[in-house]
Amino acid sequence: MNLDEFWEHIFSEKAERVNLAWQPLGVDERASVRHLLAQIVVDPERIAAQRVAAQYALGVTTGGDFTLPDGALEFARELAQRTGRRLKEASGGLVASTKKDGTLVTASDIEADHRLGEEIKTRYPDHSVLSEEGDKVYGGNEWCWVIDPIDGTTNFAWGYPGWGVLIGLLHYGQPVLGVADFPPFGRQYYAVRGKGAWRSTENVEVPIHAAGDRKLTSTQLFAVGTRSLKGGKWRIPCKLRLPGSSGFDFALLSGGECVGAYDSTVHVWDIAALWPLLVESGAQVVTNHAGDVFPLRSGKDYSSVEFAVVGAATSELLRESLALLSDRFAAA
Repeated sequence: MNLDEFWEHIFSEKAERVNLAWQPLGVDERASVRHLLAQIVVDPERIAAQRVAAQYALGVTTGGDFTLPDGALEFARELAQRTGRRLKEASGGLVASTKKDGTLVTASDIEADHRLGEEIKTRYPDHSVLSEEGDKVYGGNEWCWVIDPIDGTTNFAWGYPGWGVLIGLLHYGQPVLGVADFPPFGRQYYAVRGKGAWRSTENVEVPIHAAGDRKLTSTQLFAVGTRSLKGGKWRIPCKLRLPGSSGFDFALLSGGECVGAYDSTVHVWDIAALWPLLVESGAQVVTNHAGDVFPLRSGKDYSSVEFAVVGAATSELLRESLALLSDRFAAA
């Protein structure tokens, strides 16, 4: 590949082409290219399209090549746990209103969203925050936190235990840290790209891995979103479970507590915190988003970006799940 072809691939905004150019590079070459791309992202003399393409390429090539901000994992874990404990006291019997997309929102969602954003900005003033109840436009920052203050608001409003606090951290639009805290169950799941995934229950920390099954059976559990049941009878042979929280569905998958998960209507803030958990646990996941969901694209408004997600514990189970879900899920 000559130099012109290399840069055409790097600035293509297509993950396959970026990776094709990136993979043959040595360590020093990668460092030089990333340094140049980072300079382009913030160079006001560059046209917007070049800055966006450079940011996208940085996101694609992040992988394990990053250093977390000082204390980021500990901060996110403590913040999610503290927020969850406060919310648990308010759960049940709440007055909720209906948003444009038909989902519920409570005053607790809005207050928790504000508190989370404020604490993040206080600790990391140069970072941006993307959230379900707040700013929904990704600004292209090197570091961006993606939060869902209450994943499973309907459960929360009624006092049903399937809800949690999701906090993810993106590096150039790519999820590299995720914390999913579920106060009613006393569980917290967390992961850092390249460092593994963990589950904490009553302060007992254990590494987690997706289940090793190779065939779907009637004795396994498969987590699904309520809206995913539309479209007639399922062909998945497993016992279906409906926690009512996308985050909990995919946390269970990453923890080996079910063999698959499917949600037909997901937003970025529903899945960003779970992405590192799925990757690090060895689970397999695909979406029907037109193009890669991650890395996020600079300047894009994610408020109306919806997509379906199918995850499974192994590649064999994913292939089988996709075949059985072909009547309601079409991969991109």
